Amino acid sequence: MRELLRLMRYARPYTARLLASVVLMFCAEFFDAGSILLIRPVFDRVLNPAATGPVLLFTIPYINRALYLNSVMPAVIHNVFTMVATAILIAAVGKAAFEYAGDYLVHYVGFAVISDLRNQVYEKVIHQSARFFHEHSTGKLMSAIVNDIEKIQLAVSHLLADFLRQTFMLVTMTILLVAMDMKLALIILPLLVLVVFSFSVRIGRRVRKTSRSTQDNVADISQILQETISGNRIVKAFGMEKFEVKRFRDAARRLFQINLRYVRAQALSSPLMELLGGVMIVLLLALGRRQAVTAGPDAFTAGAFLVFVITLLRLYEPIKRLTGINNAFSQALGASAVVFQYLDLKDEIADVAGAKPLAAFQKSVEFENVRFSYDGGAPVLRDINLRATHGQMIAIVGTSGVGKTTLVNLLPRFFDVTSGRVLLDGRDVRDITIASLRAQIGMVTQETILFHDTVRSNIGYGRPGATQAEIEHAARAALAHDFISQLPSGYDTVIGERGQRLSGGQRQRLAIARALLKNAPLLILDEATSELDTESEREVQKALGNLIEGRTVFVIAHRLSTIHAADRIVVLDGGRIAESGTHDELIEHGGVYRKLYEMQFEGVRK
Repeated sequence: MRELLRLMRYARPYTARLLASVVLMFCAEFFDAGSILLIRPVFDRVLNPAATGPVLLFTIPYINRALYLNSVMPAVIHNVFTMVATAILIAAVGKAAFEYAGDYLVHYVGFAVISDLRNQVYEKVIHQSARFFHEHSTGKLMSAIVNDIEKIQLAVSHLLADFLRQTFMLVTMTILLVAMDMKLALIILPLLVLVVFSFSVRIGRRVRKTSRSTQDNVADISQILQETISGNRIVKAFGMEKFEVKRFRDAARRLFQINLRYVRAQALSSPLMELLGGVMIVLLLALGRRQAVTAGPDAFTAGAFLVFVITLLRLYEPIKRLTGINNAFSQALGASAVVFQYLDLKDEIADVAGAKPLAAFQKSVEFENVRFSYDGGAPVLRDINLRATHGQMIAIVGTSGVGKTTLVNLLPRFFDVTSGRVLLDGRDVRDITIASLRAQIGMVTQETILFHDTVRSNIGYGRPGATQAEIEHAARAALAHDFISQLPSGYDTVIGERGQRLSGGQRQRLAIARALLKNAPLLILDEATSELDTESEREVQKALGNLIEGRTVFVIAHRLSTIHAADRIVVLDGGRIAESGTHDELIEHGGVYRKLYEMQFEGVRK
């Protein structure tokens, strides 16, 4: 109930439309009830022309005196057939019009609520720290945002409309039966309590548990798909197609078995409703038969008895449908559990109270006694003290796993330090608004991230309002304009997922053009040329030369030959700064850097 109420709170901005839909659906059911009541005059008068007297709608005498068709229709209509036919058309048109309007409004509310919910979940996820994405797989995140919310969408759009429709039908049919005989209420209400609050609730709980397991397994399948499709070349290269097919089939089989549990729980409700419905109809028919005997043929005519039977059958329909709706709602609430978990996440990296923007970087970047560890584990960085002044190029080198990338990731606050401070122009980066901090920083990484969009959009990413001239200027500076011009549609060419239609060097030059267009004063180059061949590296190095000009640059370099010109080279070893100096100074010193350099040099000579 708590999750259901929380879900319905998203409908608050659309309260007026929701209330209007309730009123409209009630009016639709009012006309539907009227069409059922018209069955009596059809049988009693239209199909029996010899009959005389008022055209009655109800069976109870005192209600007949208060309401009969002659008093409803205009006095100018004297022909019984015309009167009844007109009433039937009015009832049909009224029901259709109100049902359409009510159905549209309730679906509008449902889809609007889901749109808002999906937007909030995505916004919450996209603002999480890098640590969050290390801990949560892409497939599970995609499954929550797409599949789980799809289940909720079914509940708050289609099922909400059906719930209102069936509820009002239940109410109107109950009123009609009670109007025929007050004793019917003593039979209807206990049955409703038995169905809704006993069998229906218990089955709903089982459906909800099964639904959560289903969504978890759908997430597993999404994860397998994401990994094998994006990594299809590795799968093929290692001949692992059969293994991946088996892994997928195992996940699909687990999902199949869980779905069967859901079907068993869901299917149980229908026979129970049939059994209870049969008992209810037999009891009510017996009561109707007694009413026909005791009230006499004039009060309980053939038409009246037919109305009674049809009302019984119509009353059973919403009872059965509401049970199915409850099961579907339970399934949606099972899916909502993970969605609400993501919504309840606290932003690990967020603006602190009193954070102020940084207008422009001018002086220095400083790491002061910085320590960092992941989730309280062993420190990755220890006692880091490093200062870079405006315009300097700082190279960070070391063996794999010593914390090079972690160190530079502290500057844009992808992570926060465990202890110590990272200062930008003397201000702790945690006291600077995240938006203004990251606006000062451009990045080119080893893994070039491009989007399934046009060349223009990829270069302009981060500067949505950039003009074509600015984009072309950045592309020329990145030495990318020539190959872009040769693409089928030039700057409007769609480059495929992760830019797979381009070579590695071309992708990297687009990333450099993107960083150039951002024109940030601070630049992070994280092994930007490590995966390139010699010719591509040469072109990219030329483009990087244009990019780093006039900027403060942190370079993580695998190939030490590319950082000779660095103002300062920092050597990390065991999470600490082991050495620091220029290339010549470190070579002369004969420490860790020299060993690394000689190992690479020997590898090149061989």
